[in-house]
Amino acid sequence: MELLRTALTALFSITALFVITKLIGYRQMAQMSTFDYINGITIGSISAELAVAEGKEFWGWLTALVVYGVVTWLLAVIADHSVKARRLVNGRTIMLMDKGKLYDKNFRRAHLDIHEFQMECRSSGYFDLSQIQTAVLEPNGKISILPVTRNRPATPEDLALSVTQETVCGNVIMDGKIMQKNLQNLGYNEEWLQKQLEKQRKTKLSEIFLAVCSADGVLTVFERAEKEHRDILE
Repeated sequence: MELLRTALTALFSITALFVITKLIGYRQMAQMSTFDYINGITIGSISAELAVAEGKEFWGWLTALVVYGVVTWLLAVIADHSVKARRLVNGRTIMLMDKGKLYDKNFRRAHLDIHEFQMECRSSGYFDLSQIQTAVLEPNGKISILPVTRNRPATPEDLALSVTQETVCGNVIMDGKIMQKNLQNLGYNEEWLQKQLEKQRKTKLSEIFLAVCSADGVLTVFERAEKEHRDILE
């Protein structure tokens, strides 16, 4: 009975956490601010306690979970409709560098030292700070960098080239199985797929780990590697 009770409370905890996550929205993952991050950890901790709670403790932890979830959702809704509230809840962007100058006061305000800043710049591919025009700290803790124009990659527009717009590719074969619905959504059928595979001399589905197809009918096949690859990155 004790194991059954724990299983039921754990199931209830998972369900409550799932509902609250859907209520808060994908913003928790995609645009996580410091406040969102702390709330996410707290809600997860409360859910863990709820899973093994009993009696009055169960209702206490459930109440705390609901309060945290509802307040987080309300703050997100208010922030979406008010610039001032958004700045208060999520924070503001902080200018760290502009036109070759580092803003010492803003570094202290962001609790960021120059070594951490250089590390983030290197992670973004900038080992030389002179290649950076502007760097700002976003509310989610990420540093956005605008490179000096002469150092940014050339675009087709810069070179006066006419290029075709790329489209998202769909998975049509995964682990040797044809994804019928994806294939139909792309406007093709299994007969067309088999012909494309024959052209590429890929007739055995079991040997295909992944195959993707673009909207204009370009099929790219990735075969399953049987031999173990020797690691050279250690």
